[in-house]
Amino acid sequence: MKRMKNLLLFTLLMFVLPMVTRAQEEMTVYEEIDSTYTAISEHLLLFQEDLMQLHALSRFRVDVDMDMPLTEPLLDVVGERLKTLTRAMNSFNARWDAYSQAQQVYIADNDSLLNKLAEIQQMRQIVADTLASRQTQYDQLTAFSKAEEMVWGQDKAYRRLYQQAKQYAVSPKLAGKLEKVKAEEQALFAQIQTSYSQAKEAAEAFPGLELRMKGIDNKFFELQTVSAKIQEMAYKPFIQRIKDYLIGLAAVAILLMFFNLLNAKIKTIKQAREQAKKMRDMMSGQHNYPTI
Repeated sequence: MKRMKNLLLFTLLMFVLPMVTRAQEEMTVYEEIDSTYTAISEHLLLFQEDLMQLHALSRFRVDVDMDMPLTEPLLDVVGERLKTLTRAMNSFNARWDAYSQAQQVYIADNDSLLNKLAEIQQMRQIVADTLASRQTQYDQLTAFSKAEEMVWGQDKAYRRLYQQAKQYAVSPKLAGKLEKVKAEEQALFAQIQTSYSQAKEAAEAFPGLELRMKGIDNKFFELQTVSAKIQEMAYKPFIQRIKDYLIGLAAVAILLMFFNLLNAKIKTIKQAREQAKKMRDMMSGQHNYPTI
């Protein structure tokens, strides 16, 4: 009988022991999974803190006004800050991509981690867009500075091109050289026009550049006028040049005659007004005239 009980007890232990062991193993697995989730959550929080700091740093103002005029030192400061933030953002992206991909199985299986992942992805896009906007502003200011230098720095080149075009236009034998001058000027003006368009775009984005843009406008139109004169130059026979000269003199004479006639007419009108005023004064009895 005792032997039967021992056998029964042994059989029961053999049946129960694996279940207990399996339950302990499952408990250990659950504890390890919970620990993994906790560790991942902590890492995601660290990533989020890094990203929020980058977001705060990327929101610096890029503005130009009388207190903060556009200068090379200002561009250097903005450019260096953008480079630093871009490097930091690239470093974050590399670390984030590697970690999120390595833990994607655990993250996909946990709603809390999925929500945190979505928040980080959204914030990462905001920071990327902000940095892209700052880069665009920096590029516009840099383009304006270069365009300003380009437009204002062409006086010497245009004096040379204009003088050469005049010299080569006096003889048909120099037509080839004249065409080369025209081609050179045309290429140069195309560069100036591109720079001018970039400057206008920047001035529209930054109202503080309005005054400097007016100066660029005036200089550009001046260069445009000289450009047109160079492109219009061509050889003319001596007789034709004399005719043009005489026509020019005639035009000046006509203008002078017109102004003289206009001036005489104005004087006549003034005299008529003065006589009319005297007549009104006389008729109103303001003057005493001798009587017989």
